Amino acid sequence: MSNILIAIPNICEGKDKAFIDSLEATLKEVKNLVILDISMDSVRNRTVFAYTGTSEAITEGGMIIYEKSLQHIDMRKHKGEFPRIGAVDSFPFVPLKGISIEEAVEFSNTFGKKIGKTFNIPVFMFSESAKFPLRKFIDDIRVNEYEGLEEQLKDPRWKPDFGSDIFNADSGATIIGARYPLVSFKVFLNTNNIEISKKICKAIQYETGGLKHVKSYSGIDESKDLAQITVSLSNYEVTPMYQVIESVKTEAKRFGLTVTDVEMIGLIPEKAFLDSAMYYMHINNFSLGNILETNIQAHLNEKMFFVK
Repeated sequence: MSNILIAIPNICEGKDKAFIDSLEATLKEVKNLVILDISMDSVRNRTVFAYTGTSEAITEGGMIIYEKSLQHIDMRKHKGEFPRIGAVDSFPFVPLKGISIEEAVEFSNTFGKKIGKTFNIPVFMFSESAKFPLRKFIDDIRVNEYEGLEEQLKDPRWKPDFGSDIFNADSGATIIGARYPLVSFKVFLNTNNIEISKKICKAIQYETGGLKHVKSYSGIDESKDLAQITVSLSNYEVTPMYQVIESVKTEAKRFGLTVTDVEMIGLIPEKAFLDSAMYYMHINNFSLGNILETNIQAHLNEKMFFVK
């Protein structure tokens, strides 16, 4: 498989492990589909899948996720510390190797049209697949969340790109599109004071005067009894992950707090992780070619090994 497109569906279920396990088992039965990662989060009540495969496998896997999730999740009962508008809240496609963003956009549009027709739910296209400037950024689409979706759908400016324009209380709507790689992670503080975590979120995210390409959300992890800050970083080249973490540490010090732990959500691009490792280890003049496995793989690729 020389061309790689990753599907990263986000569903509004992060507490029912039996359901997630069942969904994983069903996906594993799809021919030529490879599950890369599954990340459950009870605070956000959300699970993020990452998988790849042939175009047919990616589509079949997506259909399964929508079918099973729409049957299982009732948005009228959903609660979680993260904005959302539907059972399958978002379904991004990320081109990783041998596929252009334009090809990913074309694939996402075909997929979005199929989802809208099959399941009769409102489909909004976002990011590089957005058909209108207002829908470029996912937070603009989710600005009213599920609770405000019914009124939002009455506005002609928010007519769905595909599917029904009628509000369905059970399933809500879905957001589909091609985008560049996103880095997501959770930062834990040594407090259970959510008001402090909200203040730190406000200080670090771009829309309230913080770092570019940073969006953050606060919550409490009940299993740890700790405040949790969830970070979405849309461009790790401009704003490195370590810069965000250091900003959280600086803001935490104002309240006499420290960062106790950092957990990744889903997969992370190699360079994003290495940039942070080099920062904390004070390493200079280093490149990906200095990594043993990367160097070996580059030489193998040159000789056309493993190419199908």
